[in-house]
Amino acid sequence: MARLDEVLAEYKDKPGALIPVLQIAQGIFGYLPENVLKRVALSLGKSYSEVAGVVSFYAFFSTQPRGKHVVRVCLGTACYVRGGKQVLEAMRKELGIDVGETSPDGMFSLEVARCFGACGLAPAMCVDEEVYKRVRPARVREILDTYYPGKARKEAASARPASARGRKPAAKRATSTRASAKKGAKVHG
Repeated sequence: MARLDEVLAEYKDKPGALIPVLQIAQGIFGYLPENVLKRVALSLGKSYSEVAGVVSFYAFFSTQPRGKHVVRVCLGTACYVRGGKQVLEAMRKELGIDVGETSPDGMFSLEVARCFGACGLAPAMCVDEEVYKRVRPARVREILDTYYPGKARKEAASARPASARGRKPAAKRATSTRASAKKGAKVHG
């Protein structure tokens, strides 16, 4: 909280300080718990409902702890038409969570995006800064597996009931991935 108090002191009398302070606070804590929102409100002379309203309005802010990796599935027009909704459903089943939630092992948070600017590569999704193009529901598990060191993924998956996993045996999954760089982000497809 000491770092947050420093930030609040720096921004206290600056107009338009709320959003920058919330961004910094989320950077410090990884999310915005209620006690942080109350402290921000008190320090900036705002009501708690105003601060909480800003946090709930902007998708960037989270009041729940986020996973080590943030998965975003695009549901912009091109991605939606080309199967983005099915990719999202496969991701929900694979992780055992819904949009806005974090996996029980703390590895992934699931979000929806409206456009990555990769409409010609639809459907697209990203994990952190890595963009995956022309994603098919059958590739979801393969993509997630690359973020688990060693056997951790298999152990985490086996801890969930089979009904929550809902996937094909390993021998039947595709395993090839091409990668190319595009504007600083890794693009897979």
